[in-house]
Amino acid sequence: MARTDFTVEVSGTSGSHAGLWPEGECFILLPDGEHRAEAALTRVSLVKADAPLGPARWTAAAPQTTVAEVEQRTETLGTEHEDHPVLVLHDPAALDEVWCAVRPEPAPAGGEPRRFTVVDGEERPLCHISRGRSALTRRAYWRIDPADGSAPLTGHKGTLPGWLGFVLLLPLWCVFFVVSLLITLVTLGDTTELIVWGCPRRTVWRRRGERRAALDFRYLRVQYLWHDERLDRRVAFAQATLHQFAKYRAG
Repeated sequence: MARTDFTVEVSGTSGSHAGLWPEGECFILLPDGEHRAEAALTRVSLVKADAPLGPARWTAAAPQTTVAEVEQRTETLGTEHEDHPVLVLHDPAALDEVWCAVRPEPAPAGGEPRRFTVVDGEERPLCHISRGRSALTRRAYWRIDPADGSAPLTGHKGTLPGWLGFVLLLPLWCVFFVVSLLITLVTLGDTTELIVWGCPRRTVWRRRGERRAALDFRYLRVQYLWHDERLDRRVAFAQATLHQFAKYRAG
């Protein structure tokens, strides 16, 4: 068994600011601590839903984005809903080779897709990925259903210990919030610079009844941990990319 620690990075700045994805923009999955594009574990291009799978379309250098362009794109996003693209994962050593693609299933008008189909380069299904909220606790989750019928993997937003700590510390945070707000009112400062705490965001994908994780998102380090014996590489990378992309779509 081998464990891989990696991060998901965006090649440019326009997507992460405004959620709109120009031609040439892509994701790069890099080993943890690595920042060279040539060391990428995979590259992920974003294409229109009706586009065929094929060679990567990004340029060697990501376009620079000015503040004015970001503001204009953000304004556009507020008035026009852009369809969710297909995420195409490529072999970094041979960019013409498609490892897999994440295709969104139809969603309500103006809404975000809740289910995705992951296919290989020959369009054969690898798995289905869905997201939602638990009926009882309302915790957000991601679920991977392998195409071979094996047991699904589910990753809930925030671990149980994390939520327990959140609940126990909530009264202290409320006191901190009130004090920060008072300081802001007195000094005419910026409240957002003082309020940095939030709900637990660590997400651990595992099969029901198993304690060992297949994929683990560590929020504080913005890092994913993948165990190769428990999850197909293509599926793990596809889920991590989709998980990261959903954050940008949510703003």
